[in-house]
Amino acid sequence: MKKIFFITFLLTSSVLWSQVEKPKAQIKIEELQAQKETVEKLEKEKLKLKVKTINERLEAREISQEKADELKQEAAKLHAMNIENQYDLIDLNIDLIKRNQSESLAQDFYIDIGAVLTDTKKMSALDSIPRVFFPNTYVGLGISTVANQSQDAYENVGFNFFAGVKFTTVFSRASPEYRLNYGLELTSNIVGIKDSKIFVNQANQAELVESPIELDRSSFSLVNLVVPVHFEFGKTKIDYSEDRAMYDLNSDWNYGIGGFLGVKIGFSQSFKYEDEGETVRQSIQRPYNTEDFLYGLSAYAGYGPLKLNIRYHLNSIFENSNANGNMLSAALIIGY
Repeated sequence: MKKIFFITFLLTSSVLWSQVEKPKAQIKIEELQAQKETVEKLEKEKLKLKVKTINERLEAREISQEKADELKQEAAKLHAMNIENQYDLIDLNIDLIKRNQSESLAQDFYIDIGAVLTDTKKMSALDSIPRVFFPNTYVGLGISTVANQSQDAYENVGFNFFAGVKFTTVFSRASPEYRLNYGLELTSNIVGIKDSKIFVNQANQAELVESPIELDRSSFSLVNLVVPVHFEFGKTKIDYSEDRAMYDLNSDWNYGIGGFLGVKIGFSQSFKYEDEGETVRQSIQRPYNTEDFLYGLSAYAGYGPLKLNIRYHLNSIFENSNANGNMLSAALIIGY
């Protein structure tokens, strides 16, 4: 065992020593030679995406076959010239380093000068694009109602609003039109109650009963913390900067289908009534036997950062109630 350890130590030490002993100029030259492969790969990927866009325009009959062929030839010529010019820069850089590698005082200077135009660490191929994007914040505002009511207890139209943060993961860099959206959001649904009724706790059940006083308005509010998850598909534009490529997910129509999981944060009921000529508003925050966990289905469609979202809660509002039902909402989302 000691022999194996000793041999491994010697081999590792020799490899590390050889790397340390390798001249800095030689290391830089090898990096530049390897950079040619990166340059070619990046330019070919750019050309591939351009050809894909041209074919889509042709299929949509935005351009003729003749025009499509012309655009493809122009794109191929452009990226071939880009490869050639970058190869020339790399070769000039290598020649500069080779000519001055014996000048120990000037060696670092010439290596650094060449790196201004051909820095192997700054240039990157498409494979280095991160799969997880920076988060986007979004807000939504819309209407809600209670479906599958056990009795006709709620107003037809209520309100909902939410705010959250979203992350995106692309399934394939070659096909960024398919991706996964997920995040975290705070949601609130407000629904009106008909016929001057209020909730009370009776034998572990949320009972909707007649109010002892005449109410001008009665409603309940349900606040949840939700994790939405959607499979999204739609065209994606790719923008190239000096050292990387970035997906523009809000450049066209996008569609999503999925669901959500969440937990209840709070439930309250509010009412308004007249007392000796004065308007009184009151709010009571109690659990009222509401479900602690929620889950449901969700879908959206829209252009750019604007989406129309529809959600249906598969779980009922209460564990036990004479006025149960499922939340259904539609909202306009900005920034999703």
